[in-house]
Amino acid sequence: MNGKRFSENKARRNGFYLALAVCLVAVGVAAWSTFDAVQGYMTAANSDPTASQDSSAKVSRPSEDPEAPRTPTPTARPSVGNSQAAVPTPSAKPEATPAPTAKPAPSASPAPTAQEEKLENSQEEEPPQPVNAPLYEISEEMIYPVLSKEVAKAYSSGAPVYSATMKDWRIHTGADLSAEGGEQVFACGNGIVRETYSDSMLGNVAVIEHGDYDFYYCGLGENFLVAPGDVVSMGQAIGSVTAVPEESADQAHLHLEVRRDSTYLDPQSVIEGID
Repeated sequence: MNGKRFSENKARRNGFYLALAVCLVAVGVAAWSTFDAVQGYMTAANSDPTASQDSSAKVSRPSEDPEAPRTPTPTARPSVGNSQAAVPTPSAKPEATPAPTAKPAPSASPAPTAQEEKLENSQEEEPPQPVNAPLYEISEEMIYPVLSKEVAKAYSSGAPVYSATMKDWRIHTGADLSAEGGEQVFACGNGIVRETYSDSMLGNVAVIEHGDYDFYYCGLGENFLVAPGDVVSMGQAIGSVTAVPEESADQAHLHLEVRRDSTYLDPQSVIEGID
């Protein structure tokens, strides 16, 4: 029994030693492999110094951003002759931007002269005239063109009347105002002379605008006292009584016609404000 137990203990010791031996062999093999690898690396590094520099550069150089801009390193210029002045290194600071120069203030305009001030004041006091303003003040009332207010032959209002001169019946388009030959004829109101002309039937005629009406002063003398474009005042002399060819058989008179928008009106009604 004791002999059997002794044999088992001995077998266990032998197994332990065997396992220990295997471990030692494994450790030795690993150590040898590591040493051989390190020895080979050192040999390669000694034989190629460029590789060692590259590797050391790779190890010591910090990581760089591939997209970051690279600033070129200025190279030293070779000295010329005996000059040993150092080449200045460019500064990394940006050049200062010059401050904008202030613009000169505009010079004050010269003070206006007394004549200019007077002209400006006169322009301010007088309001501008409208484009279509009348050249005269329209009369609120009118006067008869001759001293006598007697109507020898009235306006016929489209009805024919007998003409002693022409020996026929015709419409009397105006009013015959009794007057002496050579008597002055006056403007019935304020107005402007539109035209003067000579007619074979009505004699010398002066057409004067009085507001909305056109007055035809017929049977005047050859010497007109007004001309086209003249502005006349009420009571101003415009000519003298002579004769009306188509009414020469009648006594001396002034033949007066009044039209508005080319329509004949009764002169007596217009003058007296009845129309």
